[in-house]
Amino acid sequence: MSMWEIEALIENSINLVGETEETNEKKIKLIGNLYALQKQFDCSFTNFRVMDVLLKTGYTKTIPYTAYPHYPGNEAFFEELIQKDHIEYIYRDIKEDWSEENEMVAYWEKESGLIYIDYGSPLRKDEGTVEIMNVFELGLCLVREAHKLKNKELIYDLTAFLLMTGPYFTKSSAEEIISKYFEEIKAIWSSYDHSDYEPLSESLTIQEPTPDDMQWRGGVSADLIRWFLNIQ
Repeated sequence: MSMWEIEALIENSINLVGETEETNEKKIKLIGNLYALQKQFDCSFTNFRVMDVLLKTGYTKTIPYTAYPHYPGNEAFFEELIQKDHIEYIYRDIKEDWSEENEMVAYWEKESGLIYIDYGSPLRKDEGTVEIMNVFELGLCLVREAHKLKNKELIYDLTAFLLMTGPYFTKSSAEEIISKYFEEIKAIWSSYDHSDYEPLSESLTIQEPTPDDMQWRGGVSADLIRWFLNIQ
């Protein structure tokens, strides 16, 4: 079962990126980092939930299936492809199934009849690749943008995610995370009244944890939560 709360967080964050005044180059970087983060969890393919943003920023581009680089000589493969339902993935070697060496490079969607190619695909290698950000750097950037747009719901959800899960993606100490990122994040979070907000899920709820939960978390995560909630 996919982690729908992570999918929702990524979806909401990408919609936020689409609303910012940043350049498309910066938006593509943020979107690429959000999808790189989503890949760390058990999530479904969610690109079409935010396809308008992906196309508008240039993160995703489309081509007719007959314009695919490997179409000549593989016409039968593509004629079979377009008879299939909804979304089909296209791998580096179109004749082989997915593997770590044969990753997805594009995808086809029946309704539009187009092939979609995301930034970072080998089919767009001349455009470069996404520079992966520290999870807290990414989170702080998004919290700042959410603050500009007065999106207190996303500020809450991002803060909760960073508190509960962020430390597992870095080797930094709690003190480093607090001084570099969380002092500002907490100041922004604290400027809003969240008392009437219903979090996305229990796993993204900021509340005083039980002793068992703190023991399970341990280390940096526990120290960060204690600091944020002023627990002695």
